[in-house]
Amino acid sequence: MNSFFYLIITILVEFIVYIIAIRKKAISLLEYCILINLVTWPLANIFYSSFGMFWIIEISVFIIESILIKYLLNINWRKAIIISFIANLITALIGLII
Repeated sequence: MNSFFYLIITILVEFIVYIIAIRKKAISLLEYCILINLVTWPLANIFYSSFGMFWIIEISVFIIESILIKYLLNINWRKAIIISFIANLITALIGLII
C-alpha cells in the first residue's frame, strides 16, 4: 500500500477521535485534522525512514499535535493532550498492524 493510503487512514481515525472528543462543527474539525496531519505526518515519515525510531517519533508527533490541537481548536491543555494521545495511540497501533 502506498503512503497516501496511510495518510488517509490516519486522518479518518484521528477525525473520529476529534468528533467524539470535541463538540464543534464536523467540517471545521476535519479541516483542522487535515492541517495538523499535513504538518506532522510527512515529518514523521521522513524521520522514520531516516532513523527508524518508531516510538520516539510517535511521542514527538504526540507532543506537536497536542500543541497544534490546543491552539487551533482553542481548548485547554488537558483536553488537547488527551485527544492527541488517544488519536496517536490508535493510529500508531493501526500502523503496527498494517
